[in-house]
Amino acid sequence: MPTLVQINSVVNTGSTGRIAEQLGQLAIKHGWESYIAYGREAKHSQSRLIKIGDKWDVRLHAVCSKLIDRHGLFSKSATMKLLEQLNEINPDVVQLHNIHGYYIHVPKLLEYLRDKNIATIITMHDFWLMTGHCAYINSSCEKWKEGCGHCNRLSQYPSAMWDNSASNWKWKDNIFRNMPNITLVPVSQWLANFVKHSLLKSLHSYVIHNGIDISIFRPYEGEPVVNNIDWNKFTIMCIATRWTEANGIKDVLNMSMHLPSDSQVVMVGLEKSQIANLPTNIIGLQKTENLAQLKELYTKSHVIFNPNREVTFGLVTAEAMACGTPAIVLRGTAGEELVNDETGYVVDSIYDVPKLIDKIKEENTKERSAKCRRRVITHFNADVQFLKYIDLYNRLISK
Repeated sequence: MPTLVQINSVVNTGSTGRIAEQLGQLAIKHGWESYIAYGREAKHSQSRLIKIGDKWDVRLHAVCSKLIDRHGLFSKSATMKLLEQLNEINPDVVQLHNIHGYYIHVPKLLEYLRDKNIATIITMHDFWLMTGHCAYINSSCEKWKEGCGHCNRLSQYPSAMWDNSASNWKWKDNIFRNMPNITLVPVSQWLANFVKHSLLKSLHSYVIHNGIDISIFRPYEGEPVVNNIDWNKFTIMCIATRWTEANGIKDVLNMSMHLPSDSQVVMVGLEKSQIANLPTNIIGLQKTENLAQLKELYTKSHVIFNPNREVTFGLVTAEAMACGTPAIVLRGTAGEELVNDETGYVVDSIYDVPKLIDKIKEENTKERSAKCRRRVITHFNADVQFLKYIDLYNRLISK
């Protein structure tokens, strides 16, 4: 029986944690033994779980990273214990997801996988591996192409007080120059296009879009579980794990100033302090992983809009479409891969969103809803997308 080990910051929570769990379940169905090693948080899993370090390792790593901007270069002891466990497990394939998150010594891990010649997949959910600091990049910076330094985004995750982005970029560049055992899997063609110009450009790359569990994300028909929202108003849904200036909170606030009086925005993922300062036409909700709440929010909204120009796929957009809701995406972002003319709208600016309201009202029909769901079933169905990983696993071990 072949063995798969996935490594991620979390298990069965958050977007990457749910993806790792689903991949583990599918691998088990196809005759693989599945382990997931994690550093932060885990919920119930069908895979065997391996905890990397403890909360004190994470806290120390976070503090040191904050002080001197050396994220991914601490947690040596916890990492060495993991490598001992990997020696015992002897995996056929190791799949890495988010290996940032203050829990693992990244060079030690990568060097071990290279020296043991273990077939390794890196699913790229963000940009961290190709930059000297940032998990996400914006269009105003291209330093990541040739070498970082003098970073102007140190306040963004993983935040730091001292700039070591130049040396961080160099150690990543050095280690990835000699990693023949690695296959990169960007989660969108948009992200793959960035990889072609990065320090990762010499590695084999194979795009696999994120998958949506269409048995879970479907039009909601149950009893109301979300209170205090007037669904008779035209509702624009905006959802994020955490709202910051980098992922568009100011854009949503500015957009709301141009909405007609019979329209509203519902923002999910806000802190209590952020909710307290919202204008009257924005309803703020804290982060939720309650699936019934999410499905009701997705289904009853008239449209979903993601203002984040740095997101590498747009999982919440696809989840909403699976629930029958059309999407508005920004031109030049990964979101363009999710929609077509029948299921969404591509805009150049947040100020174009209010101009679409009348058109969306006219076009929102049962037929339109069915087309949205059908597009996800056809192109982003987890059963289809994640089978591509099983095929990749099998191809790697047959070499």
